[in-house]
Amino acid sequence: MASSFEYVQHPRRSLPPPIPTRSGPAAAFLPGTFHPINPKQVSAGNDQVLLSGWGKFVRWLVVLASIFAIIVGINLILDGVYSVGTTSANRMYELAANPYMGLLIGVLATALVQSSTTTTTLTVAAVGTGLISVPVAIPIIMGANIGTTMTALLVSFSYVGERREFKKAFTTAAMHLWFNTLVVLVAVTVEVLFHPLRSFSGYMADRLVGSADNTVPTTHIVQTVVEPFIELIGTNGLFGLFGSQTVAAVFSLIAGTAIILVSIRVMSFQLHMITAATAHSLLDMFSDPEESKPATVRTNLLGFGVGVLFTIMVTASAVTVSSMQPFAVTKTLKRRAILAVILGANVGTTMTAAIATFAVVGIHGAFALQAALVHVSLNLFGAIVVLCIPRVGRAIITLAEKSAQLAARSYTTTLITLVSFYIAIPSALLLLYTVMT
Repeated sequence: MASSFEYVQHPRRSLPPPIPTRSGPAAAFLPGTFHPINPKQVSAGNDQVLLSGWGKFVRWLVVLASIFAIIVGINLILDGVYSVGTTSANRMYELAANPYMGLLIGVLATALVQSSTTTTTLTVAAVGTGLISVPVAIPIIMGANIGTTMTALLVSFSYVGERREFKKAFTTAAMHLWFNTLVVLVAVTVEVLFHPLRSFSGYMADRLVGSADNTVPTTHIVQTVVEPFIELIGTNGLFGLFGSQTVAAVFSLIAGTAIILVSIRVMSFQLHMITAATAHSLLDMFSDPEESKPATVRTNLLGFGVGVLFTIMVTASAVTVSSMQPFAVTKTLKRRAILAVILGANVGTTMTAAIATFAVVGIHGAFALQAALVHVSLNLFGAIVVLCIPRVGRAIITLAEKSAQLAARSYTTTLITLVSFYIAIPSALLLLYTVMT
């Protein structure tokens, strides 16, 4: 099994040990990797692979192919929407017109796919098609911020053997939960009343694109590269052979969504493999293995920067937060410093959706960019507030500690509560709202 081996650097790289033929994780058989040595039971979070130059090259090719696939997926969604007509397609998103229902959709969707990047990228793509407007997208993006906190909370259950360790790990994950939840609760209320995120992101999008033009600068380049593929498999190509234009459009929408889901997963996994050593080195440099020192302004800023860079590398804030749990368990880092890394992770995770906007072809490109900037602004403003007002950070840490104390009383009750909060309750409320309307 993959978790039965530890990947360590071989002392003589010129003479790597032979690759096993019948055992070991699948990663050992990919080009340029060294097989596991000194086998022992290690956690998945500490499982690393040493890659040769050829191994990195192959994986970078996979990353580039994944990015291209995401672009194709976005444009397949565009093709499907334009074929079926935005009026008909908008019926699928009527629920999201209510900001609080949109918030629940974001929470539920992200909890189910375990990736806020996927949810925000699909939402940006929907804005780029004209399927939903920016005001409708904003609550969904906010909900994705809450939904993504589920992953680290579940990872903390790997420490259930020792309650003290579980409390420390759960506290780290709960800091992510409380920060995102409090920011979203404040932001959604203020946004409904005064629309600051919509106004600021619209202003920035106009500055970047130009108010007289609704297309992003890369539109023509993307169209030239991607259009042959869309013509081949889109509503006028392969999918057009399945029947009516509506059927072809549905296939195009489903295929585009599936391609984005899979591609983001593949890209995240490969980037994690490529950058694992570098990313963990960043965290090791940030921590002091000999002594846990109090957090200062310098360490907070350093932690924020590490969180941003680490998350850009692995394209998942949940991975960054989960990686902080061993530091919390061993007391290598103070909780305030860990919170700084979490704040940086929240900003770093916005980059994928922002980059995806440059793949949007059509007149709604600037609106897609605006939706992505909403995500960046939301997380950046929240981080600035916590970094600049220590009392807010202390309140988040206190709430997280209290949550961990309650969670440690009963693992089963805690797990049921998490499933209810992220999945059962949003599903029930959405169903009830649908029935009532």
